[in-house]
Amino acid sequence: MKKRILLFALCCWLLTGIAVQAAEPSAAAPLDWEISVRPKPTEQEIEKARWYPVFANDIAIYEFDPKSLRSDEADKNVVRVLTKTTFTDPKVSDNLNEKYKEKLTADDKVAYIEIEMAFQIRQKMYAVIGAKVFSEQGRLLEERQPAEKFAPVPVKTLADSMYDIAKNYLRNN
Repeated sequence: MKKRILLFALCCWLLTGIAVQAAEPSAAAPLDWEISVRPKPTEQEIEKARWYPVFANDIAIYEFDPKSLRSDEADKNVVRVLTKTTFTDPKVSDNLNEKYKEKLTADDKVAYIEIEMAFQIRQKMYAVIGAKVFSEQGRLLEERQPAEKFAPVPVKTLADSMYDIAKNYLRNN
């Protein structure tokens, strides 16, 4: 009899504790926290890490987004990639600023151009299928979608360097 009374008292005590716990609202999810020695990267740092340098000359620095590499759905021989051209030559920068001066504010200037390219690997041909001009403040100044016209890949150019990357991508994927 003594064991039954203790069991009954234990059950009542446990059941009242469960009811109290269920009624309490949780302030925040207890597992929603991070431990890191490094501070979180800023948006600028994330954007800078997105681009991988591939080619440079006295006119510009050319970079590409490795995550943008993809095979074309219609033709598996075609690889598409997004590249970024940041001009270092002051003459070219001044010409671009002059061209887009109506769309730029007083303290803004042309920063870079994103170019989407397509490569026919077997024929060693390339085409520019899209271009977007951006300002330093991140505004889209112009967007072009030229007709997809393939041409031979010229030697020692951005197209040549990107062709090699696209060829390796197609071989490995």
